Amino acid sequence: MPDPIPFRPKPQLAARSAVIVGGGIGGLACAIALRRAGVIVQVVERAKRLREVGAGLQLTPNATRILRDFGLLDRLQAVAVAPNALDVRDGRTGATLTRAEYAGATTRYGAPFLVVHRADLQNLLAEAATEAGVAIALGADLTAVEPAFGGVRAVVNQGGDLIAHGADILVGADGVRSMVRAHLGHTAPPVFARRVAYRATVNVPDDYPNEVRLYLGRDAHLVAYPVKGGASLNLVAIVKETKPVARWNAPGESAAVHQAFAGWNGEVRKLLASAPHFLCWGLYDIDPLPRWSSGRVTLLGDAAHAMLPFLAQGAAQGIEDAAALARAITSHRDAAAALKSYENARQARTARIQREARRNGIVYHLSGPPRFARDLVLRRQGPALLDRYGWIYGV
Repeated sequence: MPDPIPFRPKPQLAARSAVIVGGGIGGLACAIALRRAGVIVQVVERAKRLREVGAGLQLTPNATRILRDFGLLDRLQAVAVAPNALDVRDGRTGATLTRAEYAGATTRYGAPFLVVHRADLQNLLAEAATEAGVAIALGADLTAVEPAFGGVRAVVNQGGDLIAHGADILVGADGVRSMVRAHLGHTAPPVFARRVAYRATVNVPDDYPNEVRLYLGRDAHLVAYPVKGGASLNLVAIVKETKPVARWNAPGESAAVHQAFAGWNGEVRKLLASAPHFLCWGLYDIDPLPRWSSGRVTLLGDAAHAMLPFLAQGAAQGIEDAAALARAITSHRDAAAALKSYENARQARTARIQREARRNGIVYHLSGPPRFARDLVLRRQGPALLDRYGWIYGV
């Protein structure tokens, strides 16, 4: 059994208890961060068991640095893969457009680039949260957020019983279709990006190097990288679609994937052909919100700033939120002031990343003369490609 995660109680806290709605990566990271600060934490999660569906995700230095601060980097590295490079290729010809080694960037930004299976990361965070003393209630479906005795409470339906979890603050980490966000008056639906992601996990080809590969083409692109200690290869094929898919793990039509990539190079077609089946989900984000907090309630992760995956920052920004919220709680004596401070510290950065991710979604799928211009820029950037996003990784 690993040593429990240390936490450092503070003599003055803006909140001594918190209820977090949502047990995903952002919610669990928030639970750990607050618990380390000395806050009593209750997580309520609608799923009956913690199971992060999906496949892989990329963790950039801005996220792994925080997980190291949590004392979790060694445990993360035991289940993650540290790829050697990012290789961006022309999907039609297979030719490399640009290549950036991660080693130098890891040194510059002071923390590693890692790729990991979502389930492995969520399990790690859940174990760490439990070790730190976080209470996690599963099968708890939020029905209401209410003021209570100078604090706030989450009313959940758990096994047919209505149970109220009261605390000094409530954090909505309940995803892109957040009920807590709606409670704060933000009722606009998520924005469908007219893109659908088809994902699969396959055996790693014998000659596949330890790297992240990004294949670009007209109206589609493919990302491939190893997970599960290098034993499996995570594939995510993004295709232009007009019909939205709301579910995270809907069955995907293999024929649609193969048709979208029919004219691509043999390596891409071979990778996709090795998948026995695909799951798919529609890509959604939300427009930047005018406010995240109201009184003793705030938002975190996708509930606050759901973003497209074209900068690999969805999970990382939820982890950043967690650390920022804990800092605010330990730096103020008033709960509402702490939550407003947290919101002010995070809003501009996450809104910029949302915009940049939307832009990348367009750039990745260019055709004709704009594609040639994009490829020329990529070739000129070369190893400096990663430094273009130093404003993200270096924070």
